[in-house]
Amino acid sequence: MQVDGVILAGGKSTRMGSNKSQILLNNKPLINHVFDRLHPQVGKIWISTNVNLEQFPENIQFKDQLEESFGPLTGVYSGLKQAQTDWVQFCPNDCPLLPANLVSELKKFITQANAEIIIPRVDGFLEPTFILCSKSLVDDIPLYVKKQGGKLQKWVMAHNYICVDFNDKKPFTNINNKDDLALIENA
Repeated sequence: MQVDGVILAGGKSTRMGSNKSQILLNNKPLINHVFDRLHPQVGKIWISTNVNLEQFPENIQFKDQLEESFGPLTGVYSGLKQAQTDWVQFCPNDCPLLPANLVSELKKFITQANAEIIIPRVDGFLEPTFILCSKSLVDDIPLYVKKQGGKLQKWVMAHNYICVDFNDKKPFTNINNKDDLALIENA
């Protein structure tokens, strides 16, 4: 089964101080690392961003489609609206080491009983920005945020989700600030 991929790059990058997508890691923007690792795993990649990323074609970039921003959940909603497949793999723009087998491992569980969301779990912690999500949930998000707010992990837990355990924490490392970037560069 083919899935589309969506890179979540619409955040404000307040902890970094500038657009995280464009921060360089080994002379390459963070989002390009994510794109290169996700691309062989999915049929098509989309980028949820509120600024134009010149290194990518405009026809794969899209803006948030909710009036109010609810963080990553807004990007998930917009990505589900944009994607053309029944299942969509999401990844944040600041995880340049994402697992090369992420999609293949999560896809194994698509046919499980009533699965709507498949989420990685590392050391007992959920990784909600790396969900594989059924497009059937797209219309649920605006209703959910009106009643419950916009926390992505709480939205995930309000649905039929399956956890898939990954043993290595490093591929899920987020680059949130310059200290995080330095740790990855020096690793």
